[in-house]
Amino acid sequence: MNDDVRLEGGQTTQPIPEGSMFLYEKPEVLTLEDHGALGITPLERPFDFAAKIQTVPLVATEIASAQKNYPVIFSNLEDPQVFAVVSIIKDKNMFVDNNGHWEPFHYVPAYLRRHPFAFAKAEGDQLALVIDRSSERITIDPKFPFFDGEKLTEDTQKMVEFCSQVEAERQRTVDFANKLKQLDLLDVQEVAPGSSDEDQQKQALASYYAVNNKKLNELPSESLQELHKAGYLSCIYAHLHSLENWGKLLERQRRMESATQAD
Repeated sequence: MNDDVRLEGGQTTQPIPEGSMFLYEKPEVLTLEDHGALGITPLERPFDFAAKIQTVPLVATEIASAQKNYPVIFSNLEDPQVFAVVSIIKDKNMFVDNNGHWEPFHYVPAYLRRHPFAFAKAEGDQLALVIDRSSERITIDPKFPFFDGEKLTEDTQKMVEFCSQVEAERQRTVDFANKLKQLDLLDVQEVAPGSSDEDQQKQALASYYAVNNKKLNELPSESLQELHKAGYLSCIYAHLHSLENWGKLLERQRRMESATQAD
């Protein structure tokens, strides 16, 4: 079996390699020289850039919020990363409507909320603030300029702080996922298309990595204490609870297909 998560339509949820940036088509380091006249102008369709994705990267502190709406899964065993599944339909984010808006009262991951900003590694271990220059939010004569004279504006500085927080949590999430790997808690699991015998004979709708509850329960008390002390145990339980959302995604898919047929 492929060591990466597979979703309907053949898409795999692979780890994000260092140096690449998912959803950032043209990342550029933000500089006064290159971007002094630019800034952010809000769009009427703010989530068009994420309208075709099936998964979104998460940090560990988001799992508790994301588990209310989406399955939270791990990418693979070699380099496990945390993702929220937002669709089981190829090229269709099931939580972005036809007007480019995220469904109300559903959690929007920080990875999307920070766009078009992000931190990326520069020389050595230094981090640089980058922008996705391909984003339609970045305009000349913007509502929210990047710079005021030679300094970052207050709005840009707030995004620097937000991206810094996300990056710090990303590092903690790497430690969290690697700890699960070290304890051999992650196993591949599958989602069937339905509950009937005929459905069960079809190819699995998705295969993904998740914590094996049996292995978790069999851990020695010392390991459980270690997970609890690190704050990982609550993340694990939220992740396990989130897997119930596969059924909700299937039901959402049926409703969307019925609505399309009715039209």
